[in-house]
Amino acid sequence: MTVDYTPFCPVARTLDIVGDRWTMLILRDLILEGPRKFHDLQRAFPRISPNTLSTRLKTLEQHGIVERRTYADHPPRAEYVVTDKGRELRPLLRTLRLWGEKHTKPPSPPRA
Repeated sequence: MTVDYTPFCPVARTLDIVGDRWTMLILRDLILEGPRKFHDLQRAFPRISPNTLSTRLKTLEQHGIVERRTYADHPPRAEYVVTDKGRELRPLLRTLRLWGEKHTKPPSPPRA
């Protein structure tokens, strides 16, 4: 018999929100660099599809981690800003960075 731990486990519930590919990198950029427009995030992550980026931002917005702010411009523009709730993930990002520095290696530079 299989038990679904997701509703009972806070780690699983958190990963349901921020555990998708690209989500933590989007948060990293928003936390470290401040408000960003959609196209800024697209440029920062050239391998992410616009649909995936949009989905990740909507999920973060639905959970109150990111806020979408529109400002008057023609055409109207929007930027994404991390909320206080989202900023509480900063220690998690730091821990991931420290773990990565300790246990992973960057790729070797290409040989000439």
